[in-house]
Amino acid sequence: MSAVIVEYASFNEAVKAIDEKISSLKQQLAFLLKRFEDIRARAEQERKLKELLKALAGVEVPPSQARVLDMKDFKIVINPDAAYESNVLEEALTRINKAITILQAVRKTVEPLAGIDVGARITLIYQDDIPQVVLVRY
Repeated sequence: MSAVIVEYASFNEAVKAIDEKISSLKQQLAFLLKRFEDIRARAEQERKLKELLKALAGVEVPPSQARVLDMKDFKIVINPDAAYESNVLEEALTRINKAITILQAVRKTVEPLAGIDVGARITLIYQDDIPQVVLVRY
């Protein structure tokens, strides 16, 4: 979990920064969606191959030799199968989509204030790239 505090000289600046973050996350989302579709197709191929081999040989095909090293704050997965990789990417896509939704809601709330020319300092406190608090000082 990361926290970042960013101060802006106006609401216009804050809205622009939020727009840039939304754009960046949408680009990341598009890239990961393509990768997710490729991995999901590979997972389906692996599943079909295992079913075919089971039908031909009459025995279960053992799962891949993925090894999970559970570190203190994260995992290292060596040779994950496509299904595992697909699940991990799906979780990441869900988090990014949630961040975009929250950023769009914050933008919608702050945008009407951007039309007002007030000498105010706006501070956004981000947690994991999502604004949690908007401080307005005038």
